[in-house]
Amino acid sequence: MTLITKGKAWVLPDEVNTDMLAPTRYLTLPSEKYCKHCLEVSFPDFARKVREGDIIIAGTDFGKGSSREHASQALKDLGIKAVIASSISPIMKRNLINIGIPVFVDEDIHSICDTGDIVEVHSDMFMNHSKDFESVLRELPPFVVRLIEQGGLFNMIVKNGGLSKNSRPLREFTEVQEVGNTKIYPAYEKYVDTVIERLERGEVLCGPFDTTYGLFASIKRPDAVKKIYTLKKRSDKMPLTMIVPRERFSDYAEIPERVEKLLMNELMGPISIILPKKGDRVPDYVTSGLKTVSLADGENSFMRKIMEEIEICGTSANISGMPPPSMLSGALKQLGDDLTMAVDGGPSLYRIGHTVIDLSKKPPVLIRPGPYNTKKLIQLFPELIGEEEGLPDELVKGHSIIDISPEVDIRATSKGD
Repeated sequence: MTLITKGKAWVLPDEVNTDMLAPTRYLTLPSEKYCKHCLEVSFPDFARKVREGDIIIAGTDFGKGSSREHASQALKDLGIKAVIASSISPIMKRNLINIGIPVFVDEDIHSICDTGDIVEVHSDMFMNHSKDFESVLRELPPFVVRLIEQGGLFNMIVKNGGLSKNSRPLREFTEVQEVGNTKIYPAYEKYVDTVIERLERGEVLCGPFDTTYGLFASIKRPDAVKKIYTLKKRSDKMPLTMIVPRERFSDYAEIPERVEKLLMNELMGPISIILPKKGDRVPDYVTSGLKTVSLADGENSFMRKIMEEIEICGTSANISGMPPPSMLSGALKQLGDDLTMAVDGGPSLYRIGHTVIDLSKKPPVLIRPGPYNTKKLIQLFPELIGEEEGLPDELVKGHSIIDISPEVDIRATSKGD
């Protein structure tokens, strides 16, 4: 019998999935930072109170969902040393074992333990000191015990000389990659300043957003804004969207009192909002000379740090008329060697373009439906009108606005390209 760990039990319910363990919006952060958001919606105190050596005791279907390793890595970074579950996703089980966290399947332990119990986990035995009982576990195979003792599969392979002598040393790998003319940074906080500096010099960024990958430029560099149109093969008569923190929308637009009350609660998320432009704060070459401006912020943590430091505008990273990409690879295929700077933040959260609503008009107009809940918009703006094709019946009031295409003309006066 080999002691694996002794610590506090964290008893979790059935169907704790990977999005709960590693929320998508934080996956652009390094693992030591996104782990602090583990289970933050259902168990806000978990990441703050968990300690090295603690044990998770979960219900059925633990770790179902994405095959990405972030969920298991978050648990390891927080100090979890063992997982006992009534049942567990096979991929989650594999990911945990591969990084050195043993997994036991037991249908009874979950129902007789409480969070806070002091427990011990051995290779073949479970002990609950708080409730004074023991339970036999299915013994781990010797190979898995060795793997755990050596800190996971990769460490075990390295220690046992399993890497080819022709392999490149790990120190030779670099986080920043170059593909053709494009320098690609991972979406780590330490690269924020570098990206900002290059934006200020007039470069265009191809980077992650909450909906799709986008092209972004400093609004103080008209040459960079013009390059966005060139990259997309898009008419400069179609305005771009200002990408700014929501709390600063009033710096760029006149916001009706009714809308202002909704901005910081009900109108949060994947939605672009068109409002009357305030003065000359937004250059005409961003809005194509219109008296309105489209505003969006987004949930991507890397881009939020960018927009907090520099005024940028943007649009989806695709050739006009082509589908907007949800991965950097898709953007690179469309835009190719014309890009000089990109940030890889993994797949975008929603993978379709923003919902676009024009609140400068009376009645308000839904320019394009998207991931924001359309029924909720109808509740907020009962007088809302929209496009006849592809929208809910309650929005069809004889007003045809624009075709529902990936590339949308936010002037709402002509067809998208």
